[in-house]
Formats: sequence, C-alpha cells, structure tokens
Amino acid sequence: MMILVIGAVFGLAYAFTHRGSDRPTTDSWQPVKVTTRPDGAADVKLGTNTAAALQLARIEGRQLLRSEAFIVGISMSVAILVIFGVIWASDSIGSENSWRAWLALLPAFSLPFAGLALVAVNLAALRARRDGAEELFSTLPVAEATRAVGHLGAMWMAFVVQALFVAVTVVEAVFVRRQFGTIDAASVGDVAVSFVLVACACALGVALARWLPHPLVALAALVVLGIGASAIGAIGGKHWSLTRQLSIWPRYPDHDWIFAVRPTWWHALYLLALGVGVAVAAVARTRRDRPVAMIAAVVVVVAVVAAVAQTRPMTERDAQRIASMVADPELHSDCRINDGLTLCAYRDYADIIDLWSEELTAPFAAVAPQRRASGFTVLWREPSLDRLDPAVRRRIDIAAIAASREADPDTWNGVEIEGTEWSPVNRLALGLWSVGLPLTAAADAPCYVGGQARGVVALWVAAQGQSVKAAERLVTGSWSGVDNSDNPYDLPVSWIDGYVWTGDRTPPALWAATDLAAARTLVGLEPAAVQDVLWADWPRWTDPATTTDELMTALGQTAAGPVAGMPDGARQCQ
Repeated sequence: MMILVIGAVFGLAYAFTHRGSDRPTTDSWQPVKVTTRPDGAADVKLGTNTAAALQLARIEGRQLLRSEAFIVGISMSVAILVIFGVIWASDSIGSENSWRAWLALLPAFSLPFAGLALVAVNLAALRARRDGAEELFSTLPVAEATRAVGHLGAMWMAFVVQALFVAVTVVEAVFVRRQFGTIDAASVGDVAVSFVLVACACALGVALARWLPHPLVALAALVVLGIGASAIGAIGGKHWSLTRQLSIWPRYPDHDWIFAVRPTWWHALYLLALGVGVAVAAVARTRRDRPVAMIAAVVVVVAVVAAVAQTRPMTERDAQRIASMVADPELHSDCRINDGLTLCAYRDYADIIDLWSEELTAPFAAVAPQRRASGFTVLWREPSLDRLDPAVRRRIDIAAIAASREADPDTWNGVEIEGTEWSPVNRLALGLWSVGLPLTAAADAPCYVGGQARGVVALWVAAQGQSVKAAERLVTGSWSGVDNSDNPYDLPVSWIDGYVWTGDRTPPALWAATDLAAARTLVGLEPAAVQDVLWADWPRWTDPATTTDELMTALGQTAAGPVAGMPDGARQCQ
C-alpha cells in the first residue's frame, strides 16, 4: 500500500510539473543593458553580476515549482500536517499539545521538505550537465560563480513554501489541536531553525552540484546526513547530553521542556553558519579571491562560537529555578478551586486548567458529596525525576519528593509524559480516587480490582460527561491500542483483558474482563438512575468487600459472572 501511495504522489507530481512543458517559458533575464542614445544609436553595456544573479534567482526559484522533487517535498509537508495535526490530534489535551512541544517539532517536520528541496536545487544546478549544454553555458556573459549565486538565491521559493507551512501549522494547532501554554523565545527560535534548515539544504544542493556533479550524490548525501544527525542527536541516554546540540535536530528531552533550557537561537546561528559555509564552498569552486576567503574565515569563527555556546552546561541560575519548580510546583503554579476540585498548572501552562475543567467537571460531579468533600487535586508535577538534567538532579532530593507524592493520595500528576498524558488518564485517575483506589502502582505492581464493585464505579465516574460511544471506548481500553493481537507495550498477557490505561508504564489498577463488560453496561444506562443507586449507599459500593454482581443486581442488570485469577505481577487491591 505504501509503495502505491508513493508511486501515486510521484505520478501526480510529474503530471503537475510537466503541464504546459511544450510551451516556452516567459521568464527572461538580461545580462546586458541596452539603452538608446539621443542620436538613435544603441548603447550596450554589460549588466552587473548582482543584477544577473538576482534575475537568475528569480527565474530558478519559479522553476522549482516544475521540479518533481520539490512538489513531492511539499506533498510530504502536507501529509505531516494531516497526520500529526488532524489524524493524530486528540480531543484530549496533554503535554505534547503545549506550544513548546509543538513548535519544537517544527524543524523535524521540515526535514522531509528540506531534503527534497536539496534534491530539487541540485538538479537545477546540474541542468547544463544533464542536458549536455555545458559548452553552451560557458559562452554566456555571466561568470560561473554568478550562476552559482543565482541557484543559491532560488531558495526564496523554498522560503515561501516554508512560511506557508509554518502558518498552516500554527493555524492547525489553534483550531484543531487546541494548543496551550506560552510561546517563549526558545519556541520562536525553533521556527527560525526550520527556515535555516531549508536554507542549508538548498545551499548544500548547489555545493554538491559544483563539486560532485552527479544527481545520485544528492540522494547519497541525504542518507549520510540522516544517519549522522541521528547518531549525534542520540548522544546522551536521557537526552540531556550537551553534544546532541551539534546535530541537525537534537532529540528532545525525556521530560517536559518547561524543565529544560534549549539554546535554540544559538542552534539557529550554528546551522546558519554551516549553511553560509556550504554556500561559500559552492562559489569557491570557481572563485577564490580575498572576499570569499574573508567570508569563509568569519563563518568558521561564528560556527565555532555558536557550537560552544549551545553546548554550555546549564547555568546555576537556571538549574536552581528548575529545581525549585520540580520540588515545589505549587509555588510556581496557578490554581482554580471549584467544589473541592482543585486544578493547578505551572503559570506558563495555566490555560490548560480550562481544558482540564472541561474534562473533569462532569466526572467530579458524579462523585457522592461526602467523597467530594475530601477534595481532589490535579497538579502538574514532573514524574520523570531521574531523567532531569544532572545539574537539576543535584539540587533536589528525589527520594523525598517521591515519598511525599506517595503520601498524598488525593493529588494526581495532571500531565504525564511517556504517552500517558491524555485526559482519559486524568479521568481514570479521578475515578480511582473517588472509590479510594491508589493512583500509582506500588513497587511497580498494579493492584487487581477484579470482581470488586468499586472498580466498576471508578470506571463509570471516569466516563461521565462523554457520549455513550466515547464512554464505552474509555472503559473498554481499546482506545489505547492494546488488545490480544496488538501488544505494543509488551504487557504481560494476563494484564491485557483488564487493561484500560495507556502508555508503557505500570498502571495503578487492573480490572477483570467481566468488570469491563459491566462498566460498558453502566455507561449505557441513564446516568441519573445509576447515580441515585450509588449515592444512596456510596460507602457500600466503594467497599472492597462488595462484589460487581451485587452492584449489577441493585441496578437491575444481569450479573457480571466469575472473574479470572490474579494477573501475573499484580497484587490484590485492599
């Protein structure tokens, strides 16, 4: 199927770029300037190299739209936006929907287009060789170095496409993905990096055409760049390695970027220096005078300075600030309290409170008043304490922080990282809290709530405020992509039937398959009818001794039936 899609894209690109190819181009350029003297005679003067280069850049830029590689690159950009911004966009909001995370991905999203822009510019610069017209081109009154500058200038068209790509990415984030948080200086730097990457790619395409004039060289360069960038970007197991900044696109940290210092502007300057250096190399193929040498020297100095600056260790001030945010999140958060539901998020992310409120207000209202009185708090806390930068870890007591969190059963980490950040997990956490079940797995062992009525009640609470279809999906667990035939997180087989969490971490609780079936029955009933039964005797329905069959009988439904044995590695919920 993928081969057919790729073939179709190339076919459409070929048809688009060859439409009207039998008509001569209307573009023109003037290497000479012709004027008429008062006596009627023609006065012919050679135009400047600058004028010739500008006119070549204008024409070559427009000709890029006739390149199959360039059009396929645009198609890949569109595909990325559709996949990540629409198909994989979730109505639920997690840390990946912050502006920091979304814009930091923009350089990576731009790499396919940049790579194919490299190929397109390279083919354009090789046009004379490919058409067997090198001797004809050598007779033109424009120096070879000037033609190289003209090809370099063709990147203006790539900039136009990239600007549209960035604009659509931002609009899509606002209206489809529901982004939250502030756009900080580092995020603006990520946008700048995306443009610099495109510029570097175009410059490399011209340089390769000048020094290694063969179309396959550009494709080989893409492979080498991909392998090299991945290798450098992967240095450092926890992604806080300083050397990774020397990659084209450094791998992102394992923790939220609000706890990281990202030198994106130094990175942009570093890449820009490399790009200018490659452009100078393209010109230097036939022009090696003093100006070119001076520019090359400046570029080397700037590249070294930027490389050193972007790999500097975190400053004392930044390390202390981040350590304080991790150790005392309440001090750095804004909170909203409504009838015992407390929602707190870091100030840069404060607008996520509105999104949490939309998701959790209905489930919290479904909890019996006597339980609501104890209060439930959603607090943005960094869960990956051991993955923070060493400079931060030295300033916090990881064991003490972890112990204080375990001793606080009424507070939930609102946004988790490893694929567990989506709001259904927040809903499930609130459901577990409502019936007194743990919010975290003790000693990496989930508790087994199979056959206990409170497990079904927890799922019913979590599903409130959703459509019946969405509620059934939530309490089934199929939304996480985990079933008997597809086990992406390598879960124990005995967990799968009762797994309604998500991500590759140990869930707080596991259910029996019969409990999930009972929960699907409950979410299909009139909510008010279920609530009346539950609120009439909340202590009973949240007692570990009360069975799922008793609950189903009280609601006039068929008994759930016997439960399976204890899943491997689990413990009984007390």
